[in-house]
Amino acid sequence: MNNQLPHAHLDRQAPAPGQVAYDPASGRTDVLQAVYSAAELCFDHQVTGTRVAFLRSARGGVEWLADAATLQSPAAENRAT
Repeated sequence: MNNQLPHAHLDRQAPAPGQVAYDPASGRTDVLQAVYSAAELCFDHQVTGTRVAFLRSARGGVEWLADAATLQSPAAENRAT
């Protein structure tokens, strides 16, 4: 399995697993755990993109899902505000 983010948006720095990532769809900033192809997952992930990102708070807790193509570095979050 390839856990790397696609390089579709070379104009922005995409976070890698283990790094903090900002999800603009939810407004949350958490640690990126892994990224998988939607086709590899055998449950209804309800993410519309082709790559599904698993994120979790640095303090632990339940993972949540996001569209990997939309994740940004926290620096991008600060520029958008």
